[in-house]
Amino acid sequence: MQVNIRKVGFAYLVFVLIALLVVGRIIDLQFIHKPGRSLSTKIYREDVLPCTRGSILADDGRYLAFSIPEYRIGMDCVQADSAVFARGIDSLAIYLANFYGDKKAAQYKKDITERRKEGLKGGRRYLFLNRKLLTYQEMKQVSSFPILREGRARGGVDVVKVDHRTYPYGRLGFRTLGYIKDQSEIPTIGIEGSCDSILRGTDGMQPMRLTEGRNWIVDTDRETIQPVDGLDVQLTLDIDLQDVAQNALMDILSKTNEVHAGTVVVMDVPTGEVKAMVNLEKNGKGGFDETYNYAIGRKGEPGSVFKGATLTTLLEDKKITLDTEIPAIVTWNYGGGAPFVDHYLDRYSTISVKRAYEISSNNVFRILAARNYDKNPKEFLDKLTNERRITKDFPFELKGMAKANLKDPEVKTGRAAWNMKDLPQIAMGYTVEITPLHTLNFYNAIANEGVMMRPHLVRNYQKDGRIVEEFKPEKLGTVCSKETAHEVWKAMRGVVESEGGTGYRIFKDCPVEVAGKTGTARIVFPQNGKYEDRAGHKMHQATFVGFFPYGSPKYSMIVVVYSEPTFGNFYGATWCGPVFRQVAEQIYASSIDWQEPIPRTGTMPERDGVKPLECHEDMRNGLVPDLTGLGLRDAMGLLEADGYTVTFEGKGKVYGQVPAAGDTVKNKNIHLKLKESYSHATERDTTKH
Repeated sequence: MQVNIRKVGFAYLVFVLIALLVVGRIIDLQFIHKPGRSLSTKIYREDVLPCTRGSILADDGRYLAFSIPEYRIGMDCVQADSAVFARGIDSLAIYLANFYGDKKAAQYKKDITERRKEGLKGGRRYLFLNRKLLTYQEMKQVSSFPILREGRARGGVDVVKVDHRTYPYGRLGFRTLGYIKDQSEIPTIGIEGSCDSILRGTDGMQPMRLTEGRNWIVDTDRETIQPVDGLDVQLTLDIDLQDVAQNALMDILSKTNEVHAGTVVVMDVPTGEVKAMVNLEKNGKGGFDETYNYAIGRKGEPGSVFKGATLTTLLEDKKITLDTEIPAIVTWNYGGGAPFVDHYLDRYSTISVKRAYEISSNNVFRILAARNYDKNPKEFLDKLTNERRITKDFPFELKGMAKANLKDPEVKTGRAAWNMKDLPQIAMGYTVEITPLHTLNFYNAIANEGVMMRPHLVRNYQKDGRIVEEFKPEKLGTVCSKETAHEVWKAMRGVVESEGGTGYRIFKDCPVEVAGKTGTARIVFPQNGKYEDRAGHKMHQATFVGFFPYGSPKYSMIVVVYSEPTFGNFYGATWCGPVFRQVAEQIYASSIDWQEPIPRTGTMPERDGVKPLECHEDMRNGLVPDLTGLGLRDAMGLLEADGYTVTFEGKGKVYGQVPAAGDTVKNKNIHLKLKESYSHATERDTTKH
């Protein structure tokens, strides 16, 4: 038998080449190729490990905003081997159709099979089984379906976590808190926007690599970066006080069609903490909403409430006393233009400074400013800004703070040019633009015996209940001496206590001693830059600002209401005084420091107290726990940890549940009914007004 040398030689060469390729591959794997050196996108990937956004807390620890984790199920349709896929695809399709109820089993099977074929050819291989967001228990249920139960490496199941943002008190404080739906959004308003970098946290990263068997596994040669959850932000807001202020403002806005918006801000006098910040605007549907932060964003001429700064300056400079008498000049001209008429002086021949403040005489304060500062108006304006600080801007935690504007006597040309008639105008609150918060901050300083504090909303940042960073009350400066402040107190008390004072009728017999100042200012129409439109309509900004209780101030407050274009007149006492009084009375009634305590309208969920312990005890005994009074986050935390599937309706705290407390646990499905502690704007009947 002859051997074909050429054929044998060719076969030998083939074997040698194969051997060389094998040896080369071994050398490459062992000595040349290192994981991470060339991270091909087909072999390596980085999966996101999502963080959880921090919560926003009220001053007593109640949740104002928090994130509830929800889940969406996806599938790498190529990941399962052919045997696992063939064995389970029909059952998986049936399970998915029954669970989601949006498609028939045949359609689910078709979608998954076609995506698998596409992926095996190098195309798309990933498919969201359904876009519906699932609870934790629902996610666990779907993950147990055929094929998916094999896990990520062998079944291709992919669980995408989505944090759904929840606001237990609905729209209460909406503009102050801000709003987002989930972690993917970038908020722009409220605390959600200004503290986004604190609340957001940092996503982690899980390195993955593809095995020879085309299974994705954790790449242990590369570092896993764990997610860092966002910090919780605790505010100074008192949610009960916020509720009281909102309802009081809503009451007055609903009484007329001539007003369209308003704001209420309450501050703690010694600390500058903002305890309530309400901004309501009619929504055109018979209700109200918080669409704009008037307290910090709307600057304008404040009117007579500015006379407090003028009075303080005159007293501090020893130009006058409260008892100083001056001629009561009804018609007076200064600096050119038409004579200014003040009919509040009709009944007087002379008048004291204190009485002029009580009846809010414009001409008295115009005359006092002109006679004492006409030779150097810049001195007066500098004192308003740098000593009274009423037109001085300050840092605040919310975005959108409008910058105060005050004319400069040294500007001689252009639209902002100084005119001598500007001096008396400024003295009575015109030719100056400030926000309601600027005005309140000045009067808070007067209530604080001349010491101005920085208004602030954020008390601290927390991590798992532990304070990471705390923000102490911050002194901005001194606006006047203690003696001057007490003199202004007397004038403000006279506004509401002395018969004929602009606030006397509203605050007569008020159980809490209030000191305050009224103010009304015309608003310029942007269309023509004038105080009236072509038809003669006018717009007004009405204000009441003050503090209480008079002898030992604890709270300061401002109420501002904005009118629609109208032919009528508006007054701070008429429209804002009742709101101020209603809030002050309810605070007074609930304050243990002032009298016998009355229960607060809300209670803090006992997260660390008896209630959760009782719930745990019931669940250990196989009974449905009593969840009434708990907030949604606390209730869900207890239930889901014990394997319950939770659904809910409404906002606020739990007031009802199905099954009832004490029932024997059957299928661990529970439905919670939530109710807020205040009335929605849309629930109020405004059709009668």
